[in-house]
Amino acid sequence: MSYSRGNPGGFDDDDDYYGGDDDDDYGDGGTGGTRINARASGRGRVTVAGRDITSTYFISVSSAVLVGLLGLALLLGTWKPWQEPETVGNGKSSDSVSSPAIPPPHPDPSADGGETKEPDDDPSTPAPDDSPTTPGPSATTPDPSPPAPPDPVDVAFASVRVGTCLNVYDEGWGKLNRDRPSAVDCGASIAFSKVTMVTTAASGCPEGGGQHGWGHVNDDGSSIALCLDRVFVTGQCFPAVLTKQADGSVKGTARLFSVWGCDRTQVPKGQNAIMGITALVSGGSCPQRSDRRTLSWSVFNGAAKVCAVQVQH
Repeated sequence: MSYSRGNPGGFDDDDDYYGGDDDDDYGDGGTGGTRINARASGRGRVTVAGRDITSTYFISVSSAVLVGLLGLALLLGTWKPWQEPETVGNGKSSDSVSSPAIPPPHPDPSADGGETKEPDDDPSTPAPDDSPTTPGPSATTPDPSPPAPPDPVDVAFASVRVGTCLNVYDEGWGKLNRDRPSAVDCGASIAFSKVTMVTTAASGCPEGGGQHGWGHVNDDGSSIALCLDRVFVTGQCFPAVLTKQADGSVKGTARLFSVWGCDRTQVPKGQNAIMGITALVSGGSCPQRSDRRTLSWSVFNGAAKVCAVQVQH
């Protein structure tokens, strides 16, 4: 099919169209072919071989525009030039489409084509020691043994406070009748001594008539001492040594912290008399008796005086 190379209707030479083979011709298929004259006016009207194809031309142009718009929309949906390119950790831009992960290459085989040597094949690796090993200490710690119960004597001494009365006294030979303190009521007949001070050594206690320092060493090596005053009660007795002087007077030396039975017929070795308490005075003279000689001894560092007479047998 051939096209006119003239310039009908205002087409330039560069806008002429040329057809292809006879298969694309329009018309009745005559030997001379069909000649088509097309002219576009300002109103978009096209006439081909005397036929008005304005509507066909309009539809073709509209279709082309629609296809172009669809292509542009598809391009913008994929490209999105108004968005910032994504960046990766090194600050370089990255495409929005992630690349498929490429697995790491397999390690190259050894140069001799064999398998890779195990660490046991390396001659530089030391051989394991076949000698017997000494087992280490066990991680299990044995349970500690329960602590020993406190000594009851230690507890007894630790429980004593100043002002406590005890049934403790000297038996007459310089030895106490108890190995540990035992508290009693101060008004009881067996209250023979009273605690005046608690210290760490008996040497720190006052020394005098009717006083005694009772020391004790605890199991842990610490020490404690109880300073005691004798509780003198009328009717109690204690042993003594009586000596007749040249002028006929009697001088006596007594064991004032001792308690001795008033009805006993014997006295401790070195003693020759049993003295019965008649009074305890803090000042003045002792009450005298007509039938017996009264003797007195200063006690508690001179704070008081105990009065007594010899018990007859």
